[in-house]
Formats: sequence, structure tokens, C-alpha cells
Amino acid sequence: MLESAKIAQQIDDFLASGRLRQVRFASHTDEYPQNAFLVKFARMVVVLEGTYLTAIGHKGQYQKVEAQQGDVIYIPAQTWDLPDWNTKGTALTLLFGHYQIGMSLTFSDHQAKAASVVKYSIPEPVRQEGLYLEKALCESARATEDNGIAACIAEGLLRYCRGKIEDHQYSQVRRSNDKWRAISMYLQKNFSARITRESVALEYCISPNHLSRLFREEGGMGFNEYLTLVRIDRAKMLLSQYSMNMSEIAARTGFKDSSYMGRVFRKHTGMTLGEYRAKYAA
Repeated sequence: MLESAKIAQQIDDFLASGRLRQVRFASHTDEYPQNAFLVKFARMVVVLEGTYLTAIGHKGQYQKVEAQQGDVIYIPAQTWDLPDWNTKGTALTLLFGHYQIGMSLTFSDHQAKAASVVKYSIPEPVRQEGLYLEKALCESARATEDNGIAACIAEGLLRYCRGKIEDHQYSQVRRSNDKWRAISMYLQKNFSARITRESVALEYCISPNHLSRLFREEGGMGFNEYLTLVRIDRAKMLLSQYSMNMSEIAARTGFKDSSYMGRVFRKHTGMTLGEYRAKYAA
């Protein structure tokens, strides 16, 4: 399963089982512990299962936190946290960068470090409603008492990020399909040239393996198979509508010679070149 799908499934399962309970806010301290995470972007940790142990700065002091399922820890930019993985639980960290939304799914199981980590990023910053939600969450940190509003805002931000996963997946599928269509059109126009998987990949600035994957996933067949079918279709047209000899047809359709063209043609159509011409020539 892809990283994005794993994270999306964890969020869906969590939201289906209940709501966020409370939000704890980290704040600035003049000093911070060794090995603490101090970054210039805001982060939000959501405890999806079990227990999440950490330490944060709070009102200028070092504070240990034992967060349970449904709890949220919001860590503003330039503040720190220090996770302790000596517990059993699953937590999702959302990082709100200037150019991307980072997602890190951590599984802990009484070890010195996270037992496993699944990472995914969306190459765009928080925008529109997500930006307003993040600002509202920061403002709620100033409230003198927790009235549940912060948890509602945090849940909205979590749902926003879940939606961005789906948006990004869709845009990736669309871009892949658009690129496959463009390359398909290129092959249909240039089939007579001595083109290869490597030369076409170079033309479109992608790796040969990526090109092969595009054709398997978007076209349901390999690159060479698609190119061969394009050439055979053109050979059919030339055989049925023109009286040119087989060597000339081979040259015009990109086959290396008429003998090779004949073998490939018969393999795909069950007919020899002569049989096809005799049956379909105008």
C-alpha cells in the first residue's frame, strides 16, 4: 500500500471511531533539552491509538505530557517537543511548511525510537480554509480555559489535510494520464522512426522504467507492445490501400525489414502480409 493510502486509512479509521478530545499547546522556552525537535514550522500531533509520551515547553517551563487516543498536541513554529517512544501507540504528525504539508505516521512499541514511520508530503502549503483553521487554532491557545473549541478546530484541520491527500492523489493520476496520452500521440506520429523506450523517455525527461510503468498502468500494456500495435495498424492501412512492396511498407512503418515485419504481423493477426492484402485490398 502506498504511503498516502496508509496515512489516509489511519485518519479515516480514527475519525470513524470518535472525535478529538483536547488540545495541548507547546510554547516558547529560553532553553530546550538536548535532542528536542525544534523547527521553524508549526506542527500538530494527533494520537490515533494508544498512548503518546512527549515533553513540551509550556508557559516557559519543561512539561511532560502523556497524551491518550484523541488528544492533540499543537507545537507552534520555533517551539519544541521531545517524544518518548517507550510506550505503545500510533501518532500522526502534521507539519505545516511554507511549501508543503508533511505527514509522519509513527508506531511506537516500548522502544527507544519509533518502531516504524510512514512519511508522505503534499507539495503545497496550507491554503484557504486550512490556513484560517490553523490561525484559529493558534488564537485558541490564548484562551484561559478549554471549552472544546480548540478540539473542533483541530479536527477541522485534520479533515482538511485528509482531503488534501485525496486531491493530490487525483492530480497525480490526472498528470500521469495526461503524460501517457501525450506520449501515445508522439508514438502515433513518429512510429516510422527508429525510436526506442530509452529515446522516448529522454524526449519526455523521465526514466525508461517510469515510461514502462506509465504504459502498464495507464494503457494496460507495455511500451513496446503499444508501439508494435501502432505499426501494425499502419501496415494494415498500407497493405489494403496501396500497392507498394513489402520492403517499402516495412520502411514506412518502422520495422527493420520486411521479414521481421511479416513475423510480427502474423503473430498479432494470424495472417501473412500477402493473405491480409488479398483479403482487404481495395
